[in-house]
Amino acid sequence: MSRRNKKGFILNQSPDKRTGSGFRPMASRPLGFTIIELLLAASMMSMVALAVLSTFGTGLRAFERVQSFGGFQADVLLFLEGFERDVRNTFVFSEVKFKGDSQSMSFASVGTKLAEDGHAFTVLEERSYGFDSSQKALVEKEEDFAPVVSSVIEGSVRTQQVAPIKAVMFQYYSYRKEIEDGKEKIESGWQGTWTDEERIPRGIKIQLTFEEGGKEVSLARTVFIPSGGDVGGDEQDDEEQEAGADGQGDV
Repeated sequence: MSRRNKKGFILNQSPDKRTGSGFRPMASRPLGFTIIELLLAASMMSMVALAVLSTFGTGLRAFERVQSFGGFQADVLLFLEGFERDVRNTFVFSEVKFKGDSQSMSFASVGTKLAEDGHAFTVLEERSYGFDSSQKALVEKEEDFAPVVSSVIEGSVRTQQVAPIKAVMFQYYSYRKEIEDGKEKIESGWQGTWTDEERIPRGIKIQLTFEEGGKEVSLARTVFIPSGGDVGGDEQDDEEQEAGADGQGDV
């Protein structure tokens, strides 16, 4: 055992071999940090500070990208979301044929409206998208389909537009599987005009080009239609994957 004397020294109760006395003084360790401990602490603090600054820099760059992606690009993205929803709801309808070229398209779709009592109900609509070069805008129009009404009722036609747009391009993916001489024949590919009135495309690609911040920006979206084309199996799924891979720059 050891104890402290009045002067603060630690006295070891084991015998001192040199003096033969029962106690020998031992100096206590001074309080504080050594050079090595200070260097280790400084190194650890440097690593922590570097990690914090790196995380802050990454977050700042992400924030800048989000800010740069705002404005008109955000409006275009919102438009493309609605466009995809409308296109996926299209179907084959004898009274409203699917029509499309590189600058415009129209098709039958299903929409939702609110009644006066607040309840939602489904309506059949004819939707169209067209590029107006004079206004530099992509115009979207939806019209309620009512074959028994000879005149256009008030509120049956609604339009909105996305502007300013420099260019618009539509493409249509055709997929057809036929049996000729006992062999399966598949025809598929993108085309700039849709002329088949008996079918609707398997997929649609839209590309919008506009200027923002002094730079030309293009945003595209590829949408595959569940009821489009001919009903196929695994071969059709493979074709869709290849077609989707062609749509570079889609968002």
